[in-house]
Amino acid sequence: MTGQSHKLPSQQKLEHRLKEVERDLARAEKSDPERIHALEAEIKKIKSELQD
Repeated sequence: MTGQSHKLPSQQKLEHRLKEVERDLARAEKSDPERIHALEAEIKKIKSELQD
């Protein structure tokens, strides 16, 4: 078992999505700057949901 077994599945999904969006943001900063604002907004939303 992993140390994350106590987390809710939805929380795990949010954390996984957060990592995906952060990777997308890193790529966008180099090659797709028009997406940066939208990705930053999504990161903020996910972090807010994780804190609930």
